[in-house]
Amino acid sequence: MKSVVIRKHGGPEVLSYEEIPDPVPEKGDVLVKVNYCAVNHLDIWVRNGIAGKTVSFPHILGCDISGTLLEGFGTFKRGDKVVIYPAFDSNIPRVSFGIIGGFGRYKGGYAEIISVPKKNIIKKPNYFSDQEAASINISYLTSWNMIEKSRCKKDDIILIWGANSGVGSAAILLAKAKGLKVITIASDKNKIQFAKKIGADFVIDRNTQDVTAEVLKITNQTGVDVVIDHVGAKTWPISLEVLKVKGKMIACGTTTGGEAMVNIRSFYSKEAQIIGAYLGSKTQLTSLHRFMKLKKIKPVIDSIFELKDARAAHEKMEKSNQFGKILLQVAS
Repeated sequence: MKSVVIRKHGGPEVLSYEEIPDPVPEKGDVLVKVNYCAVNHLDIWVRNGIAGKTVSFPHILGCDISGTLLEGFGTFKRGDKVVIYPAFDSNIPRVSFGIIGGFGRYKGGYAEIISVPKKNIIKKPNYFSDQEAASINISYLTSWNMIEKSRCKKDDIILIWGANSGVGSAAILLAKAKGLKVITIASDKNKIQFAKKIGADFVIDRNTQDVTAEVLKITNQTGVDVVIDHVGAKTWPISLEVLKVKGKMIACGTTTGGEAMVNIRSFYSKEAQIIGAYLGSKTQLTSLHRFMKLKKIKPVIDSIFELKDARAAHEKMEKSNQFGKILLQVAS
């Protein structure tokens, strides 16, 4: 089968488009023909490598997958269009679960065929196209999980970093559908226009404005109820500073680094909460599908690359030039 593999950690240049043997499913697994696979920051973190985490080379990236069943089981039939819930049980202490195509034993969706646990198979909702269905399982599910963990009520104010990213754009769409007031952060004119187009109430340009001062101005100095922070080290200090008393910061990413300096006194004096969010459950994914259909929400797709052009897709994401999800078209 055709695939994109990595045989060592490194930059986009380590992505190699080549022919490799088809996977052989283990007991309890099933083969799926991959139609589309979205590109996520997890792919870049795995490609670059993280100290203390290992993969078995050659490794195949890709956790955000829609495809077609190559064999039937249970109530599923051969040829059914499906999406793959990306998490599997972890055998590592103090880690909630592994992610397909991430640091773990399951290879990902940058390949024509993938072997995954049968219990991870979900029938693709007819409301979504194949492309759209491959855009939801990571960014939208993570955003949905964060918003649910926040326990926000209608008209609460939420700050969302990175309006143009997969998680950022997903969080804006879902938060607005929940009736929240959205403040978001962007870095240029086009990204500001994009954020407004998908529903943000206030957009702050981080290159020309003081984010803290602007957020406090918008909220009459009281701060926000919730911050969605998927950026990491550079934004954590601001995220905590702009919270209102008893506010919550929900964190899920480390794009700018995994170790942050924060004002501890500010944190405890306002009785704030920091809550981690790592993907979401299979049940949450199916409820997200229903919510998006009910609210008539379609995922925002920036661009679609052919599988052989995975390197260009990674380069685009690393430059933060996307507006929504970046996809790889795997099936011809």
